[in-house]
Amino acid sequence: MAQITTRITATAGVAAVALTLASCSPSDTEGGGDDGPVTLETWISQDMETLFPGDAGSYDNISVLDVVYDGLVRYDPETTEPYNYVAESIEPDEENTVWTITIKPDLEFQNGEPVDAEAFARSWNYTADGDNGLYSNYFFGIIEGYDEMQPTTDDEGNITAEGATDELSGLEILDPLTLQVTLTSPFAGFATMLGYTGFFPVAQECLDDVEACATQPIGNGPFQVTEWQQSQELTAERWDGYTLDETPDYDAIHWTEYATGETSSWADFKAGDLDLSFPPTAEVESARNDPELAERYVERPGAALTYLGFSGYTDGPWNDIEFRKAISMAIDREGIISSLGSGQATPADSWVVPGGVPGGEAGTCEWCVFDPEAARDALERAGGWPEGEKLQISLGDDDAEVEYFTAIGNSVEEVLGIPYELNIDPDFFTTRAEQGYDGMFRNNWFPDYPLNENYLSFYASGEPGAGHWGWYSEEFEAKLDEAAAAPSLDESVALYQEAEAILAEEFPTIPFRWGFSSTYYSERLDNVILNPFSGAPILREIEVSVG
Repeated sequence: MAQITTRITATAGVAAVALTLASCSPSDTEGGGDDGPVTLETWISQDMETLFPGDAGSYDNISVLDVVYDGLVRYDPETTEPYNYVAESIEPDEENTVWTITIKPDLEFQNGEPVDAEAFARSWNYTADGDNGLYSNYFFGIIEGYDEMQPTTDDEGNITAEGATDELSGLEILDPLTLQVTLTSPFAGFATMLGYTGFFPVAQECLDDVEACATQPIGNGPFQVTEWQQSQELTAERWDGYTLDETPDYDAIHWTEYATGETSSWADFKAGDLDLSFPPTAEVESARNDPELAERYVERPGAALTYLGFSGYTDGPWNDIEFRKAISMAIDREGIISSLGSGQATPADSWVVPGGVPGGEAGTCEWCVFDPEAARDALERAGGWPEGEKLQISLGDDDAEVEYFTAIGNSVEEVLGIPYELNIDPDFFTTRAEQGYDGMFRNNWFPDYPLNENYLSFYASGEPGAGHWGWYSEEFEAKLDEAAAAPSLDESVALYQEAEAILAEEFPTIPFRWGFSSTYYSERLDNVILNPFSGAPILREIEVSVG
């Protein structure tokens, strides 16, 4: 599998998920029908910059694109299992290396272009072309010809030469509705990936003007973007040309954009202007004690993992596993989460979400327990902490995470006597990708598709010293290769579990918490279901009562 270098950066705020869906004001929506279109309102952050599928990796644009585009597969919100949607069939050869994708006939984009094999091939080629610098580029590293499409860089990361080609040799259009995909090596889970935004089709008109398409996408889903005033609001209306099944019965969606971390929708929700919201920390308890609100509440365990990494590419005590064990056992997860989590997190003791994706089990992390005495013993075995030095803990500029990591630092200092300092870096994700830290730093992840591999593959750095953590294990990477080559998905999942066991034994990172998704909703909403990956309400599932 391809090394994942940037996926975590785009999901840093997901642990604080409380996507707010709203209605129009009561005067606008009462009655609906003859009184005008029924509009569901929601919010996104002002950080959202693009709606081009291959460049969309954040909670916000994924939520929007889920109703503007359709992928080859979609995922069951309860079981997380993929099922064919735009695809009529997805069939591998005996080795799981050559996959034949047949697309349903007579599907169109919102501009009338056909949704066919060419629509997927052009989209994948454009995103896989490293010269374009798109977020989802790395997903296509499993398809033959990817390496030839990547630019050459010097030791400092500067591009010295463009890629040799702009098309994946592993893509072949067999007929207008049939795409053949040849992978670089067997991967039983390939079909599972294909509901992710990076694999959505793209209209030719969109590629003719990518900049325009980034703000005015030409989708193939049930809703069509009609206006986007960036940093203010976004509107999508029902597309009359939609022919597939999964579309809600309301007429439009209106997103209001908020500055991240600065504005709470809870006051508007309480005033009756919004349909869904979750309270800020100070009001969680009062909301829980409100019997009326308790009847309009939905929750589910989250799949977003927040964890701690170390700069294994620099010299320091963190290169000793006993030191990493000491840090982990010095963190009072239960205490920190109960005081700061507002019921929106649970302690993590695994690297794959338990029960949330195939292969996820609790308890794979032996040292994810609060044990001060064992922590001090482990620190002694590691040779202690350098006198007069402070442990640097780096993270982005996010108020909620600063609270969490201050509490982590305090817990470590109290148990082990290690002084610390927070390094709050507005360029955190860039610095981390460039291996610019010395010490410990925050990481966050929620899965793009339902397979335990998706939590594990980005530890495959390919060589010693590479990746976010500078960690490399030949045994671990060999197990990933073995799992990918398994003859069936069930066998593959079991082998990925063995890979997680190797990860747990070598312990390069420390699981801290799982997100917990929940929301309150208004009286006019029904069938509020949360996405099993991001925790966002699934807009296609919501029913809006009018009249």
